[in-house]
Amino acid sequence: MNMISYKEVPGTYLHCIHADCPMASHCLRQIAMQTMPNDQIAVSIVNPKLTNQSAECEFYRNDTPQVYGKGFKNMQKQMLPGQYETFSYRLQGKFGRTGYFERRRGERLCSPREIQIVNNVLKEIGLEHLKFDVYEEHYCWDE
Repeated sequence: MNMISYKEVPGTYLHCIHADCPMASHCLRQIAMQTMPNDQIAVSIVNPKLTNQSAECEFYRNDTPQVYGKGFKNMQKQMLPGQYETFSYRLQGKFGRTGYFERRRGERLCSPREIQIVNNVLKEIGLEHLKFDVYEEHYCWDE
């Protein structure tokens, strides 16, 4: 089992009670349950009637760390003004104005799915070679 600190578990994260599931040792939901401190008063759990104790369980979350992108301020330096205008306009349409600037500054990480969105926009404007300022590995709690 990949040991995590319970402090990493998002506050509203759904836990799984199926310790006997064959996927339990690599499922973030079961790992969260196993690492929960004894003084934790309450947690949210996935409805046990809806789980499928297999790799096909829709609630299964793999414990393999995923690559997240942090910041893309340096991309602008390599874009022409028209390219940057298209780039920022398209991404603000996806993330909202505040969300775009938080991601651009690196205040909010881009998930693997969001990295793909940014890369698709870069491809549209012919700059698919551009990269995020930094890449980090984190557990993918949400996707």
